[in-house]
Amino acid sequence: MTHMNGKRDAAESFAARYDRVMVPVIFRPWAQELLRRCPAQTGTDILDLACGTGAVTREIIASGAEPASLTGADMSEDMLAVARTRAEENGITAAWTEAVAEALPFDDQSFDLAYCQQALQFFPDRVAALRELNRVLRNDARVAFCVSRSLTENPLLAAQASALEIHVGPAPAAAVRAICSLSDPEVIRHDFEAARFQEIEITRVSLTLSHPDGRAYAEGAMAGMHTGDKISQLSATERQACIDEFLLGLGSCFDGQAIEFPHVSNVITARR
Repeated sequence: MTHMNGKRDAAESFAARYDRVMVPVIFRPWAQELLRRCPAQTGTDILDLACGTGAVTREIIASGAEPASLTGADMSEDMLAVARTRAEENGITAAWTEAVAEALPFDDQSFDLAYCQQALQFFPDRVAALRELNRVLRNDARVAFCVSRSLTENPLLAAQASALEIHVGPAPAAAVRAICSLSDPEVIRHDFEAARFQEIEITRVSLTLSHPDGRAYAEGAMAGMHTGDKISQLSATERQACIDEFLLGLGSCFDGQAIEFPHVSNVITARR
């Protein structure tokens, strides 16, 4: 695989870059894991909460399920635009709704199943968001979430945060560390119990993820973060130094060409 094209990166939106670079390596495998643990069923109404560019929604259809309805909700109009385009490209019928998790524009008891991957840690009021999710679910509805565990268990994120701290500054590094800010299972359990979910199960899951061209991934991932505007302000030499630092920080997860790394999350399943 060749390195990322600079002109394409300059013109490409954050959401499009996220979908191209991050989804195949990280978010598609986690979507598949959520579906493995909580399979989608034909004839049900399904919500993809904080759907991003629709990775979970696409995997629901890829699994062979035929839902009665598919709805993706996200606060980012740009993410939803990419989700809509990708769904159309794949012949998927879904509704895409701009909304924050704490105020969902859906009627009570609208859904039989909800998924949410790698987003709960970013909700400003997690309990309020989970209560709102509870409201729009039908009795006995199921939910499946995944949330990254600590930085010490996720070497790719640790290397990325360290490289950004050294070469860009504390704010971009903090944005990466925030991904691992909700790693305590007891805190997660408390939030779900406060939102009146039942049969809460929290499991530590480690997926081995990979990309055949580590440098290409690093270039795309660094530019694909919400702090990519700060990366773009660096000179070409400074950007290269940041990427080199990131790859060095991966240690044995980078063999000089490919990267292969554990990505560890808590997977939460529960019933309304």
